[in-house]
Amino acid sequence: MKIGRILCSLCLLLVIGLMLISPTAALAADGKLELNTSYSKLEGTSSTAFQFVVQLIYTATTPATFNLSISGPQNWYVYITPDYPKDQKIRDIRIDPASSLDNLIDINAAPYSSVSVPPGEYKITLEVSSGSIKETIDLYAVVTANYEMALVTPDGLLNTSATAGRDNFFTIQVQNPGTASIDNITFSSDQPTDWAVTFNPERIASLNAGSAQTVTVNIKPEAKAISGDYGITLTAGGKQASQTMALRVTVNTPTIWGFVGVGIIVLVFAGLAFVFIRFSRR
Repeated sequence: MKIGRILCSLCLLLVIGLMLISPTAALAADGKLELNTSYSKLEGTSSTAFQFVVQLIYTATTPATFNLSISGPQNWYVYITPDYPKDQKIRDIRIDPASSLDNLIDINAAPYSSVSVPPGEYKITLEVSSGSIKETIDLYAVVTANYEMALVTPDGLLNTSATAGRDNFFTIQVQNPGTASIDNITFSSDQPTDWAVTFNPERIASLNAGSAQTVTVNIKPEAKAISGDYGITLTAGGKQASQTMALRVTVNTPTIWGFVGVGIIVLVFAGLAFVFIRFSRR
């Protein structure tokens, strides 16, 4: 009899202990869970860190612990943090029904920095579960177009040389590092008076995101330009974005003028020699 009573007492203590340690599974099934958010859609570019705030409202008579699970688009980084402190990533949350209105969690989502994300609407799903209770909420990150243009040179240098009065060809590259195409790109320049600057091609109908196109620039200083350094500005302007490039041009005089100068000097010396010889014979 004593052994039986002892065993019954141990079983009763075991049952009470299990109920104290883990009341969630038995009691959560009898409660009700709601997931609310004030903003289910957030807008930004592909470099934006989206953060949604979700409120968990649990209606029951006893506390319960809920598992948190989140899924997002491919090549996105998604995780859950408490409303405070925000530097902790969590996978579950214990909710006291008496204070359920205070249970806020943050859903964080951002594309990988190495991935170019095209404009569009991207879904993030939060699942909260405990026992037979399971609720989900869909959140949306609306990625808008990021228009960006760059002008570079093949060697990275922003200087070139040119001969006065002659065609001098220089190569630049128009790049689109953004997330959407740039349309109707035309070119213009700001240069010294009587200089001519032309572009080939003169227009780019459309430049897709992540692509580039080479453009040849013909820089022709005026024929009487003095040797030295000059500054010009090249501009590429599209419908959605534009960019400028400041360029230093070193002008050299044509070689023929050097020969002309030498010829004049030779003629002067020849004339002096002729005069000297002629008058020395008298």
